[in-house]
Amino acid sequence: MQIINPPALMPRKMWKFRLGIVLISVSILVFLILFVLPFLSFDLKVKITLSTLLLIAGEGLFWLGIVLIGKEVYLKFKARLMSVKTESKKSDILKDPSEK
Repeated sequence: MQIINPPALMPRKMWKFRLGIVLISVSILVFLILFVLPFLSFDLKVKITLSTLLLIAGEGLFWLGIVLIGKEVYLKFKARLMSVKTESKKSDILKDPSEK
């Protein structure tokens, strides 16, 4: 009977992609913690230090996740965001001025 490791079953690209998605998700959670930080009962110096560290960690995790998911996925996501922006601008342009 041969024992196969689970990572050997999945291609390396899939692991990198999933890890990238997890890192981006964690970075979003780190950024959300920044909004809660002012309401915690820490000293001001501790809050400033924590917010700086969380900001650096969040940015680092986000960009590391982007590198892991790959350029193609990033460009598709960016194109989708741009299409949503242009659609909303088009709808604003096409509205009747008398409705405002």
